[in-house]
Amino acid sequence: MAIRITTSMSEIDALIKAETERVDKIAIQALSNLGDMCVAEARDRAQEESWFNQTGNLRSSVGYVVVAHGRIVKSSDFGTVLHGSEGSRAGKALAEERAKKYSNGYALIVVAGMNYAELVEARDNKSVLASAELLAHAEFYNVMEKLRNQVAK
Repeated sequence: MAIRITTSMSEIDALIKAETERVDKIAIQALSNLGDMCVAEARDRAQEESWFNQTGNLRSSVGYVVVAHGRIVKSSDFGTVLHGSEGSRAGKALAEERAKKYSNGYALIVVAGMNYAELVEARDNKSVLASAELLAHAEFYNVMEKLRNQVAK
């Protein structure tokens, strides 16, 4: 007795597309949650624990984008601190520039857009993104485990 497919190819295609979209949505949300944690780690600490705001540009330039299949699908707001609108613009621009390097798969890009961010970390021994990077490494496997469990549902 032969096995016959009774489901149309269009139904199979629709099911595959729906499942792909579901997994995409879950993956994007997982990376966005990790991005939010990283931005909070970098931006929301007391100035004594991080760095002192002069203009607000450095703190305003910290944010993230999530890239999926070559497109930015989610980003932080790069909210302005004090009068740091230049920092907000620089952070967004840097994140968008870095996003162009990822045409396949998923990427979380966390940036400090002001060109002196590394100097603050090196010279002043203050954490701009270093603690956020450590947090991302520490939380990555937890986030991926949650992602795996959600996808399996």
